[in-house]
Amino acid sequence: MTKEKNIIMEEGNYDPYEELANAVVIQACEDYKRAYICHLRSNGKGKKTQKQLEELEAFFRSDWYKTLTEVDGEFLMERLRNEVQKQYDKS
Repeated sequence: MTKEKNIIMEEGNYDPYEELANAVVIQACEDYKRAYICHLRSNGKGKKTQKQLEELEAFFRSDWYKTLTEVDGEFLMERLRNEVQKQYDKS
């Protein structure tokens, strides 16, 4: 266990459900960035990539996502796209 988690647990603020919810959202963000990179590389022509993006976008707009976090899904997707686009433009 990391020192940070140990401190949180000692203070009684550790919530395993919140940590799991955060992990789900973080994984979705990583998946979205990967899919968006593939989308850019294929010039939007990859059917598999398009399907992945559609599924992830549906997740970020879902009630399930809203249960996991208060971060606006549209805002988050826009930030992720901008982040990927900046990295893509540099390469």
